[in-house]
Amino acid sequence: MASLHQLTIGEDTEFKRVLATAGFDAETIRKINKNPDIVSVMLTAVRQHPAFRLIHGRFTPLADKLEMIKSWPGIKPEDVDAALKAAMENGTIAGYETEVGKNPFLDILVTVYRESIPATLVYARERMQEAWGEKYYEWTEAYAQNVDDERVKAVPGAKPFIPNRIVIEVVDFGANWNRKDGLILEDVQKAQAPQLADFAVIYNAVQSPEWLRQMDGEKVPYALVAALLLSVPGGDSWRYSPSVWHRGGKAGLGGDHVGHRFDDRAVPVLREYKR
Repeated sequence: MASLHQLTIGEDTEFKRVLATAGFDAETIRKINKNPDIVSVMLTAVRQHPAFRLIHGRFTPLADKLEMIKSWPGIKPEDVDAALKAAMENGTIAGYETEVGKNPFLDILVTVYRESIPATLVYARERMQEAWGEKYYEWTEAYAQNVDDERVKAVPGAKPFIPNRIVIEVVDFGANWNRKDGLILEDVQKAQAPQLADFAVIYNAVQSPEWLRQMDGEKVPYALVAALLLSVPGGDSWRYSPSVWHRGGKAGLGGDHVGHRFDDRAVPVLREYKR
């Protein structure tokens, strides 16, 4: 645990300013000094704030996600437990714990794969719609109906789709983000197809809602689901990929043209580890 002595002079001064703004005058501090049990109560409350409870202040802890998934329709709790056991045994948990402190956009989450790619997209979309309620917004032509093999597929070279499983995955949600020069989506898809994250990007809009709320394209990038391609009525056939974003209080499931250049979006990739 970091010592108070490790605070810089600026940090110490700012802390005192914040206390003063909140009404912590000299008399209040004297009372706290005389009753140190008050500090324990304060610290307990402080640690419930997202800045302390969430990873990097934006990602929900894995334990909370696991409990969430167990409440989803069609999910057997024992399958979620089995996914956690597998992640502990195959090195996923250990690899994540080694890397997470160095990467503010690295997260670990639970991905639910249904019987097919279209069925998984429908299931993930329903969870997002359910979680965000009236604040959910989507590209209606892409997701509202007729989501089948003629609507969504994997990009060439993507990791093989394995149906009917629950897996814990580690994803870098800041990967390929280039604020200066931007990225052309189809170039990244061709170069990194096996590493591209798929449904995890949509699921994390449910599992880590604070991550989505923080998206602004400047400090936290929007996220492209680059492992998938969409063929949407009225648009170029198989020239779009899903995306998730947050603007004006709305949580969006949209889509972007693969030929465009983006400087406010990341192309999340999977991080895989060996035991």
